[in-house]
Amino acid sequence: MDLTWVIVIGIGLVALAVVLAAAKGGKGAGAFQVEPRRLMTERERHVIGMIEAAVPACRVHAQVSMGALMNAKRGLDRKRRTAIRNRFDRKIVDYVIEHRETGDVVALVELDDRTHNASKDEARDRLTADAGYTTIRLPAGKGVTHELVRERLAFIFAPADQSGIARQEARQL
Repeated sequence: MDLTWVIVIGIGLVALAVVLAAAKGGKGAGAFQVEPRRLMTERERHVIGMIEAAVPACRVHAQVSMGALMNAKRGLDRKRRTAIRNRFDRKIVDYVIEHRETGDVVALVELDDRTHNASKDEARDRLTADAGYTTIRLPAGKGVTHELVRERLAFIFAPADQSGIARQEARQL
């Protein structure tokens, strides 16, 4: 067999292998080209410890999808429900405080850092308030202390007749 034919057949086999690999659609190990990432930054891990210490009667969940916390109201047509859900379902709440015994969500906590935008945060807080949640905002960086966290979360244990007032004050902090 002539060397030219060997080269042509070799190139053809390589081309066929490339086409078959592309046609396979990348189904196999590493096909999605993703990699793991840390659930929380070091600062977020530090703050969750402070929150857990401040409210031992509660569970603290980190990085919770708003889609797990709320839905569009019933009775709306499908298109409207989808449009409303699309406004929040991919957003993440830094921390959710859940009462251990009742399972009720007691508060949402946001750790504000330099990436936060005040007007977007206000809109987000209105959205979560419409769903019945109280959002507590903590400054990022070294400004978060055990004392500050306890102070901001004190409303959780306020007497029932004062809880409305305490929650309103907490929202403004």
